[in-house]
Amino acid sequence: MQTQQEAPDEPGPVERVYRHLVAHLSGAHDGGRLPSERALAARLRVSRQSVRAAFRRLNQIGRVVRVVGSGSYVVAEPTPSHRTLPDAAMLDVLEVRHILEPTIAALATSRATGDDFTRIRRRLEELQQAAEPDIAKRLGYLFWQEMARATRNPLLATIYQLLTDCREQLGWGPTAGLAGDAGRQAVQAKLAAAIFDALKARDGEHARVLAAERTRNMLMALADPDGTPAEARWTALDI
Repeated sequence: MQTQQEAPDEPGPVERVYRHLVAHLSGAHDGGRLPSERALAARLRVSRQSVRAAFRRLNQIGRVVRVVGSGSYVVAEPTPSHRTLPDAAMLDVLEVRHILEPTIAALATSRATGDDFTRIRRRLEELQQAAEPDIAKRLGYLFWQEMARATRNPLLATIYQLLTDCREQLGWGPTAGLAGDAGRQAVQAKLAAAIFDALKARDGEHARVLAAERTRNMLMALADPDGTPAEARWTALDI
């Protein structure tokens, strides 16, 4: 006697939206703007709550960033790298940042285009809206990656990507010797905003000085966390 095979369960509304967005992401470019919640809800005939939940899933795995008042944007899937990363310590990473970031800031002020400003502003907004310290740290590196791209120097951008990969290899959790501070994320966001303002004003020297002082404070806090003034430690904690 034949038994009727049960049909597989239909995916729920959140899963349907999620699959639709994943399919859309496969052909989208980095930084591309996604359809609004309202448009997706109407197109797929689901509630906006279902669309919001699908966006949240994509945001949690790093494929989408959401900017309040602006929309949702594509984050390109990381390209697999076959190179072996050096066994770098935190001090190594900070020393290279201290060398690179002032130069990146100065070059970007003279070479950034309107599209660069848009991407850098988006990263700044993400940093300002970050709710968790670990996320804020990573977003700080993404901000500087966009700054490096704005220099129009592909070698410099590639070197900064390598630096970010080395930092990620160390993990984004608390750094030994650097205590957390309630004001650190706000201070970091203000510093990034000040550098962005210098970028818009095409003031390369001011951008260079801000970047150099920021990384110098990081090195001071890592070398002598107990002796560093509180304000310098706040500046130093976004590593």
